Amino acid sequence: MKNKKVGILTFHASHNCGSMMQAYAMQTIINDLGYENEIINYRNKGQKDMYAVIHKKINYKNIIRNTFNILHYKKIKKQWNDYEKFLHNTFKLSEREYNYTSEINDIKNYYDVCVCGADQIWNITIKDSDDAYFLPFEKDSMKKVSYAPSFGAKRIQDYTNDEQRYGNYLKDYDYLSIRENNGQKWISELINKKVPVVLDPTLLIDKDKYDRIREKSGIKGDYIFYYSPSYSFKLDQFVKKIAKKYKLPVVVWNANEYYLKSEFINGFKLPKTFNPGVYYDLISNAKLVITTSYHGTIFSTICKQKFWILKNGGMYGNDDRVRTLIEQLGMENRLIEPLFDNNFDYLKECDYSNYDKKLKELRKKSIDYLKKSLE
Repeated sequence: MKNKKVGILTFHASHNCGSMMQAYAMQTIINDLGYENEIINYRNKGQKDMYAVIHKKINYKNIIRNTFNILHYKKIKKQWNDYEKFLHNTFKLSEREYNYTSEINDIKNYYDVCVCGADQIWNITIKDSDDAYFLPFEKDSMKKVSYAPSFGAKRIQDYTNDEQRYGNYLKDYDYLSIRENNGQKWISELINKKVPVVLDPTLLIDKDKYDRIREKSGIKGDYIFYYSPSYSFKLDQFVKKIAKKYKLPVVVWNANEYYLKSEFINGFKLPKTFNPGVYYDLISNAKLVITTSYHGTIFSTICKQKFWILKNGGMYGNDDRVRTLIEQLGMENRLIEPLFDNNFDYLKECDYSNYDKKLKELRKKSIDYLKKSLE
């Protein structure tokens, strides 16, 4: 190991497969580069409540969610336990758990470099938003590096009355990169600096590294894996029509959303276990993956799967997260409108003929940036 200690600050504890997988990939690639590293175990109150089985903050939405979660407590509690078990069994974490922005100043006493990223750690509109992820302190001798963080399609200047504060945070970084094209533009507007757009860390490591954490889902036979952070009637109906056309069952994810949105009425199934290893197995073995998710797209390509990305929500506006990704990988034709066409072949093969070449070039550029920032 090289004589430097690296701390990684990211959304490692979000009960979300994309967040945990990118944290796993970030730790793995830094380890492969020869640096001693650990994930800084930062978990603020907003994040803990966001993924709690029973939400403590009382408002109309949480009362509804708590009602459904109590009705299906056993399944939702198991999901919570599965994520926590994965977190503690898979990551090398700091001994100390940090919960408040004021505590994060202490990390400069333990690390030579702090790498912030990836994921939506710079999205200041979400429940677990926190200035801690900008490293809001004098760095002294510790190097500040950002690797592929995302603003989550939210231009920071539009959501704060103190954009200078965030500009000052960013100016204090020794190495600054971003994950999406819009993010690159917004940083340029904020601090007049052009920064590189680099790959999400999940694309920096080979498939065999994910095979190490894979767990069998227990789902038998052919199926469609329908993966969306949030389900809607329009998307559900589209998926149901595809499933009916090919006589395939549909497997979905996230017990909270499943019961809240009554996805069982559609005949969709849940797996028995919920963690990133099972998620990866479900994508690997699916007959078809249908997703609205950034990381759902990434892992479909890693597994060389047939997949479709359904255009919805913010993708019609500023949300270029998926668009940046598929442009990088040459997969633009896999983004479709959720308008069913009975004559369309939804099981047609995905063209991966240029994928490996494009990925190799993008990976080299991204790893070169990471190497330089750590040296």
